[in-house]
Amino acid sequence: MAFISSTCEPLRIWSRLEPRAREVDFAGTLAAKIADPVFMLGRQWQFGEFAGADAGSAIFATLARQVDPVLVPGAGPDDGLDAITERLPIDFPLIVRARLGRTLLSRLDAAVIASGVDPDAYDPQVYRDLFYRFFGPLDAEPTDAIAAARDRTAPRAVRARRALRGRCVDGVRVYQVTPPDLTVAMFPAEFAAGVPAGQHQLVRDALLAYRGWFESTYPQPDPGSGPAGSRWEGDQLEYAVSGVVARGATSTVVDAAEHQGGHLDWYSFDQGATGPTTADESAAGVVDVRSVIPVPAEYPGMPQPRWWQFEDAAVDLGQLSADATDAARIVVSEFALLYSNDWFTILCRQPVGSVAELQGVVVTDTFGWRTLVQPTVDPAGSDWTGWDAFSLAPRPSGPPQTALPQHLYLPKTLPQISDGEPLEQVAFVRDETADMVWAIEQRIPDFLGGSRDAAEASRRLRQQLDPTADAAAGTAVGSGQLRYILQTEVAENWIPFIPVHLPGQLRAIQLQRGTMRRTIGPEDTLIRPMTSILRLGIDDEDTRVTPYYVHEEEVSRAGVQVQGLLRRARRYDGTPVVWHARRVTTGRGEARSGLAFDRITSGP
Repeated sequence: MAFISSTCEPLRIWSRLEPRAREVDFAGTLAAKIADPVFMLGRQWQFGEFAGADAGSAIFATLARQVDPVLVPGAGPDDGLDAITERLPIDFPLIVRARLGRTLLSRLDAAVIASGVDPDAYDPQVYRDLFYRFFGPLDAEPTDAIAAARDRTAPRAVRARRALRGRCVDGVRVYQVTPPDLTVAMFPAEFAAGVPAGQHQLVRDALLAYRGWFESTYPQPDPGSGPAGSRWEGDQLEYAVSGVVARGATSTVVDAAEHQGGHLDWYSFDQGATGPTTADESAAGVVDVRSVIPVPAEYPGMPQPRWWQFEDAAVDLGQLSADATDAARIVVSEFALLYSNDWFTILCRQPVGSVAELQGVVVTDTFGWRTLVQPTVDPAGSDWTGWDAFSLAPRPSGPPQTALPQHLYLPKTLPQISDGEPLEQVAFVRDETADMVWAIEQRIPDFLGGSRDAAEASRRLRQQLDPTADAAAGTAVGSGQLRYILQTEVAENWIPFIPVHLPGQLRAIQLQRGTMRRTIGPEDTLIRPMTSILRLGIDDEDTRVTPYYVHEEEVSRAGVQVQGLLRRARRYDGTPVVWHARRVTTGRGEARSGLAFDRITSGP
């Protein structure tokens, strides 16, 4: 090594420092030989290499797994658990109905052309006029004052309805009037007379094919599952879905009793009751035995297993600092510095919709020794002091159940789900001033496939019913006269929920949907909600058929927000599926409605 410098007394400046090689071959230098064996032994002792029981490394691993399918009622072989759980009845707006009708006419044109019909004898306008006349939208101008005023608050929807009348086919109506066993003899006489000669069977096949496509793309809830034919539990504002895994003579229920919409995964489920296996639940489980080559468990920045390998420069293990209370950082640091190269990863695939139980792993090391490795912890839930990452445990609030052995559950969920904008949105809030619970409709359907602000729609409806109501209330103040108000008015998008006693209970209560009375307009009418979230038990004529209850503990002081939206994905066979789902999130606190009784104010 040579030093080249220039001196300028009294200031000395070093201009360059460069090495001078005296050897041509650099192999000896790069080998980094240690001449002192005692130093090497000391370093090995310092790193704890003499404390190992043996120096064998894993080269083969043979594992055995018990894989049992999970049977979900109502789910097909290609269906996803998301669509099966969350699907609700879809209220198709007129725009979507017209698009579905256009799809029907396109499929009918393709079927006629593919059948080999003479192009000169085929007139697509004949079919369009025929379907326009028999399957057009069944919408008429409203006759009552409330519906007419509500129409005037949504002029775009009214213009679209009038523009499509007589010019489109209602695709939903075609599906509803087409039975699954349709025959040519079931055609109405006038409809059959309008179909060109010799093409009746072709139209029948096209209608059945459209019905099958509609049911596959827009699956409706099973009429026998839950309220309104869905798995949505309106009294608890959540979904409930369950499956059964049969393991020999016993079957175990896995259920998600508190799913609030969104992503559905293994952590959404709990272990349910265990009972004998029935004939419908029996499924062939398999024992998967395979031999694989284990690979070291690695992560970015971990110490390298060889002394002369360089680690990732982005992670400086020497700069780790942890206090006595940083238990997680201490555990991670100790694992990284001492035990990271003792862990191996075994890759194996598991089919979705199944429960896999690892029975054991036989590890073969470099010396030929075989070691049986069994699960190191007890079944989940057997000991409350234990910790388990992935196994399903029985619900603490449920009856005691025998915990399953160590396992991994992969629900059959759909990947890459696309969510639309919220079509409905309701906020359940507490009003401490009025001592009530309100369901505030924040977004309501706009009848065009979107949504609009519910408060603005309520204000416009009030103006349409009585344009002078707000003006009279404003001029009444300061007139010098006293006025008695039995009850103040509340916006129509505020739906009250009143407390009622549970059956047979003196203290426990639940919340029942109430009704406010509309005091303006041509007649005294009841205010009904606009969203399907709150219309459970109300028919199309705004008549209450059954009451609607919500558990009192579901509405906390923070409130609850419920959204209704459309979700779209592809099944495992590639076919698309669209369903109406709801999503429950935490609200934004309490609210004040302004409701008051027995007030004396100034006014005429």
